Amino acid sequence: MRLGPEQLNSSLSRSPLKPIYLISGDEPLQVMECADSVRRQARKQGFSERVVFDATTGFEWNSLLEAGSNLSLFSERRLLELRLGKSRPGKEGGAVLIRYCEQSGDDSLLIITADRLDKKSQQSKWYKTIDNTGVTVQVWPIAVTELPAWIQKRVREKGMGITTEAASLLAERVEGNLLAANQEIKKLCLLVSGVEIDIHTVASAVADSTRFDVFDMITSALSGNAARAVRMLHGLSGEGADPAAILGAVLWEYRRLNRLAWNVENGAPLDKLFAEYRIWDKKRKHAIKLALKRYNREKLNILLRSALKIDKTIKSADRDLAWNQLQLFLLSLAGKRLLPFTLDEA
Repeated sequence: MRLGPEQLNSSLSRSPLKPIYLISGDEPLQVMECADSVRRQARKQGFSERVVFDATTGFEWNSLLEAGSNLSLFSERRLLELRLGKSRPGKEGGAVLIRYCEQSGDDSLLIITADRLDKKSQQSKWYKTIDNTGVTVQVWPIAVTELPAWIQKRVREKGMGITTEAASLLAERVEGNLLAANQEIKKLCLLVSGVEIDIHTVASAVADSTRFDVFDMITSALSGNAARAVRMLHGLSGEGADPAAILGAVLWEYRRLNRLAWNVENGAPLDKLFAEYRIWDKKRKHAIKLALKRYNREKLNILLRSALKIDKTIKSADRDLAWNQLQLFLLSLAGKRLLPFTLDEA
């Protein structure tokens, strides 16, 4: 039986538990919360023992069958969890899952979580068998146009309200990351003494987050605004920020830029890549387009070697030199100079 995430809770509350639940998708928060809903219901129905399997390379698939059939002396009912991640069952795993469905009983319940399953996987015999025996839930990312409404619903569930403008601003700041959105919602609900969160509260609370300051600084560098990027770097330094954390954020953005550059050089349309990488903010898109005009992958690799040099400096505890090197890196990212690998001028 196929259900959407929004249908799962009502199904769990009104129907007996199925022997197997397969929850898949690229949105970690929704996958996690769907699995939590099944776990809660399972605990209520006496599944007191929990066994977790990670389907990494070399996983013994038969151990899943054994766990489902051999209950311990201390538990009458057992909850099994199989974490596939990006892995797929393959021939051996598919056969085991089919056998599990055929042998399933009331004493064990299996939750499978996986990244998004493609059409081929959904047409496989093992998937169809699970769908016939239990429940399959396919989670889809929240569209950019739907995110403000999702945020408003989430805030209402906590007994508060949020204006449309405030929800839109928060949606823009988290760039489609539901985990980040959920974290910010929890923080805002704690900060606000009234019953409604307005745009001024979101602007001040979210802007005060160092994580957003760092990524705003990187966006400024990508767009070629070297002066603003350096000014923000000095501000972070003055606030006692950790240069290692800043370099980590810089490298995260760099790796994404490098992947985009590789795909663009191989003919992929940039607008399609923005959708794939869930880059929705217009300001960030514009900055990346400018950066890709300045740098090909060869020049980006020079920047990577420079970043590795900064990492060594940070690990040597020479913080002052690390800040100077980070400044030179941002200037290079902004197109003001191409940083030499040696960083001798830092």
